[in-house]
Amino acid sequence: MDKFETMGDFFDRVSELYDAHMGKNIEAFERFYSAIGAGITETQDEVRILDIGCGTGLELAAVFERAPNALITGIDLSGEMLDILRDKYTAYRNQITLVQESYLTYSFDEKTCDYIISVMTVHHLLPESKCELYRKIRKALKFGGKYIEGDYITTPEKEKEVRDSFYEIQKSNRGLEDGTHHIDLECSLETQKRLLAEAGFTTVEVLWEQGEAAVYSASI
Repeated sequence: MDKFETMGDFFDRVSELYDAHMGKNIEAFERFYSAIGAGITETQDEVRILDIGCGTGLELAAVFERAPNALITGIDLSGEMLDILRDKYTAYRNQITLVQESYLTYSFDEKTCDYIISVMTVHHLLPESKCELYRKIRKALKFGGKYIEGDYITTPEKEKEVRDSFYEIQKSNRGLEDGTHHIDLECSLETQKRLLAEAGFTTVEVLWEQGEAAVYSASI
């Protein structure tokens, strides 16, 4: 069990190197994060945005370009990552509220968000956990609101291999759960679309896709 770190411990440990790592790890890094922002309609209004698994806030620069007066609530398990985010965005400190907690247990207020975004975080969840989270997200969005996700994707074949491997590891590691420990469980884009539809979203649009990453939005 020792080799499987909890999410909070893992991201606290890698926090200082995280931004540089993502810059090397994501093909077309800048276009990926720009696509997150592109999902938001340009506005000067105080739109309410919930950023789950916000980490160091790499996506927020593109968000503020589109909605400079946005009110952001960021949720993350890692206090170290949240500290980095806070230091990056001092100019927006009055617009950002940070919560150190798991978004799986955090209580989302219903119909309060114009947008909910997640970037490079839900690939740690099994499909059934994702679908449950997506239902929670849908209920938290206002009428006309939008969920925007940017994440790793894989092939249907690799998706099955990864999931089967997790179940085998889980047999000999009591207490190992998706979402609480740092294990990658990437899905295919086809599965992502299906899960969002099952959660009640009526429209899913792929905003950007290249290599092993994609950005997509879902509307009610």
